[in-house]
Amino acid sequence: MIDAPESTDPLLAPDKAAAAFKAWLRRLVTDTAELEAFDAGEIDAVMDRNSVSALLLPEAQTALHDSNRIVFSALDALPGEVCVVDTMGIVVMTNKAWRVSGAAHARAGLDVRAGENIFDACLDAPESERAHANAVGIGLRKILTGMQKSLRFRYVCPSPRGRSVFTLTMAAISAQGPVNTLLTREWHSEHEQTKARGIATVARAGVENRLLAALPAKDYAQLASGLESVTLTHGEVIYEPGEPMREVYFPNNCLVSLLTLVEDHRALEVGLVGREGMIGARLALGAAKSSVRALVQGTGTAMKMNAKRFLREFRRSPALQRVLLQFTDRLMVQISQTAACNHFHLVEARLARSLLMTAERMRSAEFHLTHEFLAVMLGVRRVGVTMAASALQRRGFIRYRRGNITILDQQGLETACCPCYRHLQVMNAEAR
Repeated sequence: MIDAPESTDPLLAPDKAAAAFKAWLRRLVTDTAELEAFDAGEIDAVMDRNSVSALLLPEAQTALHDSNRIVFSALDALPGEVCVVDTMGIVVMTNKAWRVSGAAHARAGLDVRAGENIFDACLDAPESERAHANAVGIGLRKILTGMQKSLRFRYVCPSPRGRSVFTLTMAAISAQGPVNTLLTREWHSEHEQTKARGIATVARAGVENRLLAALPAKDYAQLASGLESVTLTHGEVIYEPGEPMREVYFPNNCLVSLLTLVEDHRALEVGLVGREGMIGARLALGAAKSSVRALVQGTGTAMKMNAKRFLREFRRSPALQRVLLQFTDRLMVQISQTAACNHFHLVEARLARSLLMTAERMRSAEFHLTHEFLAVMLGVRRVGVTMAASALQRRGFIRYRRGNITILDQQGLETACCPCYRHLQVMNAEAR
């Protein structure tokens, strides 16, 4: 192998060093036609057969450097906020607008700088931003591995100005070779946030259900005249498999378990619905009968609507169609994840996941669940529930007595649960 020349003179002029390097590259050329092209300046690189790599000629190196410098200079001059990330998550550059805006927000919300690793920033995000940061990290990996070409995320974070919100858009910027990612960030002003809040003011005024609250005021007002507030009590059955769904329900502060029946008497929980969704969503997909038993797990209120009226409103309102189909998609993800969880994970981890999901939807660290109901939820015998609950109680994560459960250490309980809980949280964050 021919070693590249090393300069013995520290004051050797750059043009002399380039000439020496070019002369060394010429010695690697063995083909006559290639040598003629080399001397004529018609090629930009020479293949080193020993290292099996292409070596750029000085002129090509300079052109490449100038090209990158021009691109980065152009990005730096853009009024929009831009960040370029390499295949390892290292920030290659941030433009002036990104840096100035980040400083104005006290570097809140993954405000990375050149040389920093955005994956590390996602892992180090405060607890209040964790779900959003996890979603960004997962999305970036999809971009870098070629699974997605572009993604958008809504990110909420605290800042000196109060609660700040921005949209983070990421896109692949290399058509071949290693894929880098271009990030753009757009902060939403208080005026924009106030306007968005105003759209759903009517919904938020009297309804806790998030699906209804996501509707524009006009669409909700049209729907509201057909809604009736009802109380659903623990143990009440709303639907049975094969029975017509004559009403739909939008939970406010109650919790409904979706159970699949096996051999007509054994039941297994496959889904859990609270204020984030509705009971009876299959109507929107053209089904008239329930495929599951809908059993009230936590007492509370819900908004009830006649099924025929609901279908009329659903066909009329594109906004209702959008939010309902988004919820149905998230519910399908939850059902498939629960099925896998019930098959592969230990009872203690599954119990921890179920308790966290229940607390999240009930918005309370205290709730009532009997051994019998927990056994149905997890698809195990009551003795299995007793052992799992006792283990969590010994670790100081929960207090469980006569069906009354109190979560004492939520972070500890999260460490005890299976990965399914965090996966569902991330999926929900991506969907928002």
